Amino acid sequence: MLSIENFSFNRSGNVVISDVSFEMEEGSNVEIIGSNGSGKTTLLRAILGFIPEVKGNILWEGNDIKMSRHSFFKSCFYQGHSLALKSILSVGENLKYSSAGFNSTKKEILEAVSRVGMEGFLDQSISELSVGQKKRVAIAKWLLKEKKIYLIDEPFTALDDEGRKLICSIVDELNMKGISFLITGHRPSSIKSKEIYL
Repeated sequence: MLSIENFSFNRSGNVVISDVSFEMEEGSNVEIIGSNGSGKTTLLRAILGFIPEVKGNILWEGNDIKMSRHSFFKSCFYQGHSLALKSILSVGENLKYSSAGFNSTKKEILEAVSRVGMEGFLDQSISELSVGQKKRVAIAKWLLKEKKIYLIDEPFTALDDEGRKLICSIVDELNMKGISFLITGHRPSSIKSKEIYL
């Protein structure tokens, strides 16, 4: 599905990432592990096409991703550090807004909110939530998208043990539907995955 071959990236003459290769199949997971500045986010952004000056090959379904960008974006869900939540909107409004075009019903939104333990916060403004609660709302989006592959930047940050277990459970659940996850983090999680260290 997604193949990274001999990926390297230099910034200002300095090597950021050197010769990284891995392959993802349907329903599989890869965790990119590294410290701050190791290139985890850079790799995700390069796959998304935001950083064109890289060496190596990025293939989507066997084709150069540059030539398959439209197909890739239709099949991909990306969640960065910002979580893409509108602070002036409520939890429910954010999920309705983010699922526009995916025909999510009110029932499905309520089920997603309940699944992440935020059912009592549906009408609460995002600006009034803690960082961990915002993370849970962002995780609820995963249940409403159901794309082929999810690129998630540091999902475990600011979550307690219960929140971490929630992510692992939801990833397992979505893997069963053939959805794959490419996740970054500072250390390995309990997700069943191939680990790539930067």
